[in-house]
Amino acid sequence: MTGRMSQSAASPSARQGAEAYDQARQNLLSGRLAGTIEAVRLADWASNAGHAEADVLLALLAGAGVGMPQSWERALDHLLAGAERGSAAARGQLAALAGEAVAGGGDWPSLRRAIRPADWLAPPAKTVISQAPRVVAIRSFLAAPVCDWIIGRAKGRTGPALVYDPATGAAQPGDGRNNSSFEFAFLDLDLVVLMVRARMAATIGVPAQLFESPQVLHYDVGQAFAPHHDYLDPHRPWTAGQIAAAGQRIVTFLVYLNDGYDGGETDFPRLGLRHPGRRGSALYFGNVDTSGTPDPGTLHAGLAPTRGEKWLFSQWIRDRPRT
Repeated sequence: MTGRMSQSAASPSARQGAEAYDQARQNLLSGRLAGTIEAVRLADWASNAGHAEADVLLALLAGAGVGMPQSWERALDHLLAGAERGSAAARGQLAALAGEAVAGGGDWPSLRRAIRPADWLAPPAKTVISQAPRVVAIRSFLAAPVCDWIIGRAKGRTGPALVYDPATGAAQPGDGRNNSSFEFAFLDLDLVVLMVRARMAATIGVPAQLFESPQVLHYDVGQAFAPHHDYLDPHRPWTAGQIAAAGQRIVTFLVYLNDGYDGGETDFPRLGLRHPGRRGSALYFGNVDTSGTPDPGTLHAGLAPTRGEKWLFSQWIRDRPRT
């Protein structure tokens, strides 16, 4: 497909639906407003042609509020349509969000009805384990099926985790980091990840528009991330430019996605604090003090597992949207 799809076609073919879906994704990659508007139209057209993955894409757009008003209910309805048309991605997301471990040939409308966005947006119980810097633990943040779904999205897609030169911004392997990671681009996101981020936003009381692209981190036995700070150094050229363009990185939010490993704690050496974390639990901490100044006390490390493997969902949060 090279041009606009005709909306007058009475019976669009499966091939035309697939072409419209592919073109919608390409338009979203352009980053232009006109391309986004056209992407929504094409995805709607493809959905009307019965293309199940177009429904999954529409769920993402409705959940993110891209090209249309944000609506969790509309997004879930699109997932239901995709599930009923056979999309494995739609079925897996519905099952995870409904708390089901296996997305078999289930009753998709019942799963859809079981998902209540208000429950996702209700802040969970928290435990403050350090006041200054502020470090907060959450025992039950995500259900196991959601954790498993996120791990599944990242498996086979991770690469060497990089560090950034604070003077130049060059991404490179670092001597103090040998784990792997996967960063979600927009079209890698799905409704599960969007709702996890919405739960994070509700927990700390900030809009998700302040969130950077999320990452999944993976640690095998012996892999670690040496002590480091997540705030951006305002005295270094590249990080100062980052602060000017997109604000300071004020909060780090971690969700522990699995059990079955020993070691692997999140270590705060200046606080004398090591947090183990287990599947579905979360930890977040401020990277700056109450005046917005970078806090050296937030020095932290990802210690190496001594048995098994460790999976984390990592989200950095800025103090303002990118300009």
